[in-house]
Amino acid sequence: MRVDAGSSGFQIIQKASQTVTQSAQNLAEVAAGREPQQGEVVKSLVDMTQAELYAKAGAKVIQTESAMMGSILDIEA
Repeated sequence: MRVDAGSSGFQIIQKASQTVTQSAQNLAEVAAGREPQQGEVVKSLVDMTQAELYAKAGAKVIQTESAMMGSILDIEA
């Protein structure tokens, strides 16, 4: 089974995007007046920071795969 690094990178970014969406929704509900559960605001902020790091890691995976493929093409040429 072949694992494509680009696909893995995009999956990581997609997961990060989903996490940000959920966290933002939680924070918006709290801002609109819903009583937050204990630690909910902090957890949402931590999740958003973690999602940022995941997105950066996913982008780096894609960037590295692209550079590697470029090197392989240079070798073959």
